[in-house]
Amino acid sequence: MDVFLKCVLTLLLFFIPFAFAGAEPWAFSIMQGGIVVSLLLLLFSRRHLFITPLFKPVLFTLGFLTLYALLQCLFPQTLLDKPAWYPSTLMRLFTLEHISLFITYLALCLLVSQLLQTSRELRLFAMLAALCGLAVTLCALCLPNGEYIHLLAGRKGGIGPFLNRNHAGVFMGMCAIMTLGYTTVSFLDYSRFAAHGRKGQFYCRQLFFALVFLGLCAGTVFTRSRGGMLALGTGIFSYAFLCTGFIAQLKKTRWKGLLITLAALALCSGWVLTHLDEINAFAHRAGGTSEEIRKMLYRTSFDMLEDYPVWGIGVGAMPVVITSYMPQRLNAYVERLHSDWLEILLGTGYAGFIPVLFGVLWFMRAALRRMRRLERKKQFLFASLLSGLIVMGVGSAVDFDFFIPATAFLFFLILGMACSNSYDKHHIHAYSATWPKRLLITAVCLAACWIPLQKTIAWRLHLFGSGLKPQGQIAAYQKALAHYPAPRYALYLGNAYYNQSLREKDPLQKELLRVQANELALQYLQKYPKEKALSRLYFLSR
Repeated sequence: MDVFLKCVLTLLLFFIPFAFAGAEPWAFSIMQGGIVVSLLLLLFSRRHLFITPLFKPVLFTLGFLTLYALLQCLFPQTLLDKPAWYPSTLMRLFTLEHISLFITYLALCLLVSQLLQTSRELRLFAMLAALCGLAVTLCALCLPNGEYIHLLAGRKGGIGPFLNRNHAGVFMGMCAIMTLGYTTVSFLDYSRFAAHGRKGQFYCRQLFFALVFLGLCAGTVFTRSRGGMLALGTGIFSYAFLCTGFIAQLKKTRWKGLLITLAALALCSGWVLTHLDEINAFAHRAGGTSEEIRKMLYRTSFDMLEDYPVWGIGVGAMPVVITSYMPQRLNAYVERLHSDWLEILLGTGYAGFIPVLFGVLWFMRAALRRMRRLERKKQFLFASLLSGLIVMGVGSAVDFDFFIPATAFLFFLILGMACSNSYDKHHIHAYSATWPKRLLITAVCLAACWIPLQKTIAWRLHLFGSGLKPQGQIAAYQKALAHYPAPRYALYLGNAYYNQSLREKDPLQKELLRVQANELALQYLQKYPKEKALSRLYFLSR
């Protein structure tokens, strides 16, 4: 059973980035289904679950976010209501969808921590992450302008299999750090290879993975993602600091290593600060549009936070709130804030963000304490796991990587590896998997799959309905809205009603279509007031 489940994890690791980074609803549903089914199979095939001290802050953080968001869903509000003195949400559907995310990623972390229990298994998955990153890099180099996506989805843009180059850069950066850790640990196998007369095989293997690491670094740079390059650089220096500060045994060697690392960091930082214009030109961001849009989003988020400082606007509710606060309208639909940390702060308020920050600091402290007590060979790979997590953390400060399934899957895979009992054999707690617990976990996991599945069905109906004749299009949009009642799907249906009324020659039918468009716009404006596109539809159809 364990071998089968490891194969499922491996297939998902390679599938998700090549399914357009898993950004399409159908790809996320497949990922979620694979994780949930694997966890349930593991749960019903074992009598005990093993929880390490490092998993406890992960459980606390994701569990708190889940319960906090669930509490917000119990008290939905609108923008016309005064901010409540208790947790509430301005968009219940999106908050429930984020609860599904938290449960899915917690299930993935638990699954990985239970499956990968030996150093050999951890090294194997580090190698698989390196090979996955290599496959993504080769695809990006061969198809640098999104030809892969255009060929399979008919859409232009992206890089290799990724819709967004920033996410591609962070994904490759995490894979590069994992490769660095695997390559470093493999150097310690020299005596074993030499004893069996396989020195040539050892050198070939080391050279191959060294080239993979350099290739992943080059791939990250040539995504032209400044956030990806920053995250990769931070990850490399984090790995150097952890290795010199925690692994070096002699104090003199440790101080020398730290001084050399600090000097290299200062030199690199100085070079970056004096070549900002060249870096922006290389990244095709010389015009400053990207920075200006991000700055406007960040300023707008703090304006919202001033009105909802304590409890926040609701996890995931930002898209239906931000348009009424923005000083100017953007052509694209604002789905993310381009800073995961700021978006969590806005969604949960200070009352929710402080416990989340506490959970992150708790994990960091526990991880550094654990690293000091590991044997030398395990320390190098453990340091690369922590540095890979830092890559994602830095990338998420300027983008929305936690909400892209490919980068999030790799992040929580690494997090689960760090929580493996291979790194802590003396403080493990075994919890009996009784039937009530199994049934409860099963119910929670299946409930978490419901909204993503409905979103997938609605997405499919909209995708195929957009190419139908007007009556068929309206019928498809009606079904899509019934499955996933988001404002955007209401707008699609309302516009379909209105556009058909312009083509209709029968006055009664024309009037009926306009009334339907108007009533639909009014219905959703009552739930989500100040939605500009719905307001425009409402006045056009009067």
